[in-house]
Amino acid sequence: MKILVGIPALSTAAVAFSLVLAACGGGNSSQGGSASSGGNSSSSGGSSSGSSSSSGSAGYNWTALGSALDSYLTTTSPAPSGSVDGYSFLVYNKTGVLYTRAGGNQTVDSVVALASASKMPSAAAIMTLVDSGKLDLDTTVSTYLAGSGVTWPSDKAAITTRMLLAHTSGLPGLADSTNPSCINKETSTTLRACVQSIANTALVSQPGAEFNYGGADYQVAGYIATLLSRQDWQTFFSAAIATPLALSTFTYGSGLLVTNPRIAGGARSDIADYATILQMLQNNGVYNGAQVLSASSVAVLENNAINGLPKAHTPFPSSVAADYPGYGLGLWTESAALYSGSPGPEYSDPGLYGTCPWIDNGLEYGAIVLIDQDVTTGLSMWNAARSQIIKQLAGG
Repeated sequence: MKILVGIPALSTAAVAFSLVLAACGGGNSSQGGSASSGGNSSSSGGSSSGSSSSSGSAGYNWTALGSALDSYLTTTSPAPSGSVDGYSFLVYNKTGVLYTRAGGNQTVDSVVALASASKMPSAAAIMTLVDSGKLDLDTTVSTYLAGSGVTWPSDKAAITTRMLLAHTSGLPGLADSTNPSCINKETSTTLRACVQSIANTALVSQPGAEFNYGGADYQVAGYIATLLSRQDWQTFFSAAIATPLALSTFTYGSGLLVTNPRIAGGARSDIADYATILQMLQNNGVYNGAQVLSASSVAVLENNAINGLPKAHTPFPSSVAADYPGYGLGLWTESAALYSGSPGPEYSDPGLYGTCPWIDNGLEYGAIVLIDQDVTTGLSMWNAARSQIIKQLAGG
C-alpha cells in the first residue's frame, strides 16, 4: 500500500473504499446508482451520473465540485468535444485525499492513456540521474551517446539534455512535417533506432533558439537515461520512480512487447498513481520519509526554462496559449489569472486526450482530471474543477 508523506495512502483501496460507481451512463441518465459526498460524509443517492468519496476533508463541501464534473458527462456516443463519456478525479492536500469522484464509463481504478501528461513523470525519472551524479543537464548529448551505436551529427553538437527536456533543442516538434514517425511506433522499431532516425533529421532551429513542443526531444533524453542506467526505459522508470512511490498501474506502452516506448506520450495510469507523483513533487521530492528526488531537481522541473524564447509550437489551442507562458522540464507554469483566489504558483502537465494534472504550491494541494477525450475538454473541466477547489481551500 502506498503511504504519502503526511497524508493517507492514495492507493486504490484508500480512494475507493466508500465508492460505488454507477453503471455506464452519464448526464441525466437514470442508469446505475451513485454516491456523493461533501464535508465529512459520504452518502448514496442524488446524482446518477457520478460517484465519490472524501476523507481528510473536515469543513469542506464538495457538492458543487461534483456537479461541475458531472455536467460534462453525456450519453451521446461517441462523446462530442466539450463532453465526456467518463472521467475520474482526485484532489488532495497535506491532510489527505480530500475528494475522489468518477462518472460514466470510468471508475477511480480506470487506467487511461496520458499522452503528453507522460512528460513530467519521464522528466522526474531522468532527474534522478542528475541527483546520482550520472547526468549533467548541460553536458552535450553527444558525450552520452558516444559508443552507443547512434551516430550524432555535428549540426546537433550543441544540444544538451536540458534543451531536450525543455523542448529547446531545435529538433522537430509535433507540428513540423519532418517530425520522425518512429516516435509513435512502440513495437516496430527500437528506442536506439528511433534516436538514430531523429539524429538523421534536419534541425528546424538552432539549439536553444526557440521552444518547439514535441516528442523527439524526450525520445533522445530517454535513450540517454537507458544508457546511463544500463536498463531499458520501463525498468529504469520503475527503479527511479514507480518502486519508491509504490505505484501499481503506471506504465509505458500498451503491452509487454514495447521496444520503443514513447517517453513523451506513451504512459498510462490511474488517478491514484499520478497523484502520488504530484504529491512527491509538492513535498520537495520526499515520499514516505525518503528523498526520491532532490529539492533542487524539483525546482529545476518547475522553473521556467523558456523565458524570452519564441514559441514555434505549443499543444494548446491558440485562444488559450497565452495562459501557459512558462515551461520548465516537463511542467507548464500557468498565468495567475487562471487560479484566481490562490497565491500560486501553479504547475501542470496536460495531455492530448484531456488528462489534466496540476499542483498549486500556494494552497498546497494537487489534483488530476483523467479523461479520454481531447485537450480542449480537459482544460475546460480543469478550469471548472479548479475554481470550486479554490473556493473551498481558500475559504471563499
